[in-house]
Amino acid sequence: MQWGSGCGSRVVRTLVACWVAFVGLIVVLPATGTAASWDTTRLPGPAEKVFLLGVSCPSQELCVAVGTDNLIASTTDPSGGASAWHYVYAGEGPWPDTDNWPIEFISGRQIQGISCPTSGLCVAVTDQGFIYASTDPTGSAAAWQAVQVDDGKGRNTHLFGVSCPTTGLCVAVSGKRTDNGKIFTTNDPTGPASAWSEFELGGEFEFRSVSCPSASLCAAVDNKGRIVASTDPTGGPTAWHLVGSPGGGGALSSVTCLSAPFCLSGNQSGNLLTSTDPTAGAGSWNEVNGGGSVQITGVTCAATSQCLAVDDNGDVITSTDPTGGAGAWRFANVQAFTSQEGNGLFAASCPSSSLCALVGSRGTILTSEDPFVADNPSATRSASHARRRVRRPRARIATLEAPSERQLEHHRGKVYVRFYARAETRGFLCRLDRHHFRPCHSPTHYHVGDGEHVFRVRAIGYSGLRGPVASERFTVGPVCEVRRHKIRPCPHGQSPVRFHPAWSVRSGGPTRR
Repeated sequence: MQWGSGCGSRVVRTLVACWVAFVGLIVVLPATGTAASWDTTRLPGPAEKVFLLGVSCPSQELCVAVGTDNLIASTTDPSGGASAWHYVYAGEGPWPDTDNWPIEFISGRQIQGISCPTSGLCVAVTDQGFIYASTDPTGSAAAWQAVQVDDGKGRNTHLFGVSCPTTGLCVAVSGKRTDNGKIFTTNDPTGPASAWSEFELGGEFEFRSVSCPSASLCAAVDNKGRIVASTDPTGGPTAWHLVGSPGGGGALSSVTCLSAPFCLSGNQSGNLLTSTDPTAGAGSWNEVNGGGSVQITGVTCAATSQCLAVDDNGDVITSTDPTGGAGAWRFANVQAFTSQEGNGLFAASCPSSSLCALVGSRGTILTSEDPFVADNPSATRSASHARRRVRRPRARIATLEAPSERQLEHHRGKVYVRFYARAETRGFLCRLDRHHFRPCHSPTHYHVGDGEHVFRVRAIGYSGLRGPVASERFTVGPVCEVRRHKIRPCPHGQSPVRFHPAWSVRSGGPTRR
């Protein structure tokens, strides 16, 4: 009998960057202005290893950042350096709505997004279906109330974004395909889990961000470049509609909207999307070539004339005329790369024109009190400028464990596949034969029958970039012939004449050939 080999791997997330010559369209920067100054802070202690994924600054006197390990960092002096920041690990307490969940599980997850409409309320969401809310965001871990919003199935709901335009309205979105575009809304953010209502839009949306500047405007983006919008976010699925994919199919990781109305987003090709009529069709969104090949991971606007974007290569792109085309956007690399720390920036918040806070890899926080001035006036983005670019993580197959001889006698067995990635990753997507890619972890297993099968896996980078697909063919059951790596299973009753060179199943179990 015959067996083959498989793909992939799982490791925690991180960015692997390398020096490459940048190839792209030239974006010439304005010829006047002075350089913006960014101050860099690293969270102290164990927090310096945490990746910060979200930040919200409701005012210049308060910023709250969130990230992996359920870390929540806060400060009343954003520009005050590391000593001005205080952090806690949400989930370290006897939460009444999570009695059935071990604290180790809760505190080991990651908070994907946060929204603070005022200094007296912050709401954060996790990739395991938990929502944290606090009326004292600078307090201890116990100041954060945790609720589970999906009837005990938190392991299956991946919340990636939340937006609270007021203390009486919050909207959260799910980033898992099987949720079919699930949206959660509440008029009581600090209430119990039952205070949150949920509905599905259908269409296998994997949302990554949502922005609601008011109760009459919301926009959400997904990892296939789609934008959905609503003028009545609590009105159920019929109140939301698909705007389209104005930037093509490239993943959108972040969106920010102002009640003007005005919205800004960015895709995995480094291009920016702007709209002054975000609820209209895809034609109402204009794409600006950002001149980059890395992914826009965070966007924010202090006003319609002051917008900022960050990417997973440590770049900041600012504009005082966001709808003015490529020439109106200024570029600067503000996060130096080191192989140990990476240089990704993943979220930004600008409560005013005189303060912006950026967060990124390894507990990094950058602040500026004059973020919208012109950067290096002589700089250009051209092929002559070598840039550090994030490499897409590559999954590799470690082992395939064949079914037992007894299982194969019944023409159906369980296959275990182990895989890994040399770079730290957010996760993996696996696919067997013609099924869809689904989130997975190593080891994973499948029940398979006789015949030829194909296992595929790809790694997801920390910023959302997906690596190349690794694949492996294998055959279950007797094999009669191998020609040019093509395997012909034996007809029923015919004895095998050859075995696949990777795995063969003999008495006593599989052995490596």
